[in-house]
Amino acid sequence: MRAEYNQGNFEINESYREVRTYLGINKDTKTILITSAEMDEGKTTIACNLASCFAELEDTKVLLIDCDFAKRGVSRYFNIENARGISDIVFGNNKVEECIQKVGFLDVITSGARPSNTSILLNSQSMKNVIKKFREEYDYVFIDSPPISRMNDACIITQYVDGTLIVNAVGAIDSRIAKITLEKLNKVGANILGVILNKFKPEKNEYYSYYSYGYEDSKRKLFGSKKHKKHKKHKE
Repeated sequence: MRAEYNQGNFEINESYREVRTYLGINKDTKTILITSAEMDEGKTTIACNLASCFAELEDTKVLLIDCDFAKRGVSRYFNIENARGISDIVFGNNKVEECIQKVGFLDVITSGARPSNTSILLNSQSMKNVIKKFREEYDYVFIDSPPISRMNDACIITQYVDGTLIVNAVGAIDSRIAKITLEKLNKVGANILGVILNKFKPEKNEYYSYYSYGYEDSKRKLFGSKKHKKHKKHKE
């Protein structure tokens, strides 16, 4: 069962809000790429829920874009159509307003038609101009992208966004793969905002927030991990 934001789970809701708090400190960080090292680490779930979490803030305009053209996970997550999307905007087939779909307070642009060469699309000046335009019109723009070990797409996008979040699933990848992922992003000058550890199993009578780590020179911890024990009298 996927962990959905604002569906009654206090611990999950607070975990997303904690990440939101730290990401909101730097007001210049508006365009945020979300990627992972491998498949099935939960990056699309994190992207959809984190964008929804930001969208609930008063007077905050948020856009989520699906740039994982192979998986097309955002449309499936929200159960919305994918007849047209970001690729159609970049190629000039459709206007932006024709591709935006509303999910609650959140604006969503799905992947749209799958391009024959995603690298050409993502490297194009048209794509960069579109993201720049969205940055001016929205308070936050979240972009879901393919895993770094599978495709080079995330390494392209990260060069023209404000920051990148990495999602790692606990027990899904070894430290070597995680290190390679970090090295690839550093080589293209990515501004790594942090790492969100996903799919951990909470112990009995305890709950954990998402573990989030940021890097300064790829080493400094920014978001502290938290472990909370329940007391007999606990007020939410």
